[in-house]
Amino acid sequence: MAVRQSPGREPAGEPGWAGGDGPAREVGSRQPGRLGQRPARRSTPVGLPHVDTLSRLEAPDLQRYVDAVSEYVRESASLDSSAAKSAQIALSAGLGRCLKAELEARVPRMDLFAGELDVAGALRSARADVSEAHPLDGLRLAVEIKPINLAVGRAIWNRFGDVQVFAVNIHLKFPFAVVGGVLALPTWEWRRGPADREEPLDPPLELDLGLGSDMAAAGGPESGRVDTRPLIERLVRRLQSTRRRETEADAPHLLEAAAVLVYDPDTGTVEPDLPPAGCGLRWDEFVATLSDRYDLRFE
Repeated sequence: MAVRQSPGREPAGEPGWAGGDGPAREVGSRQPGRLGQRPARRSTPVGLPHVDTLSRLEAPDLQRYVDAVSEYVRESASLDSSAAKSAQIALSAGLGRCLKAELEARVPRMDLFAGELDVAGALRSARADVSEAHPLDGLRLAVEIKPINLAVGRAIWNRFGDVQVFAVNIHLKFPFAVVGGVLALPTWEWRRGPADREEPLDPPLELDLGLGSDMAAAGGPESGRVDTRPLIERLVRRLQSTRRRETEADAPHLLEAAAVLVYDPDTGTVEPDLPPAGCGLRWDEFVATLSDRYDLRFE
């Protein structure tokens, strides 16, 4: 099985075993994990109430994530680089735990791990954010979560490419695996000034510094905003033009399911019409498709 072994596994159901039925433990406590699972990072308070609450919840609902990520976008100018990085880690991990809870509610026999799982893909090593690895089947399910909370205009197509590469990398090695991709984006971003330092094309985190000076130069937050919805609409059209992977015989670059989660940072709500209902890209449609594919493929 091409998933890295971590020593010291505790039996399921024992306290401290992340996948067992033992007493609930604090998110971020370091315990021995399953095959290839990285120990959860300790939650570092960042001073944003919704973000700090999300980081403490074992199974948050989607609204908790939207509240937290909206708060982060609004207050990002006030955070130093360390706090911004901690917030980004907490947000991605929280959305992963939310997805895990929703999938397991639909298919109770799922035994998912929300956290970083190192997998030896066909092209290179990969890291899944929500996954299930089975001793006989290998990797059964893998989801890559790609939030684009800041710098949407620069990062959106890189992240789109990331999930496509993730799909082909996993499917060539595990053709039966159910693979999903999540892109989470705000309806607006802070405007960047022309003098701002350009970041690498694919930074490990979309850390965006110097926002405070951008907003001051622009005359305040309102005049320093850029509407991201036209870009997101193009992204939705691109994903709609690519069909989903329905069987293990389909092309490896296809995803079994994809989600575009669009939220308004001002109201802390999910956009009701972007993506449009029925296109398969809304969060609830994504969860339903992913769980249905798993249910059919691994009875």
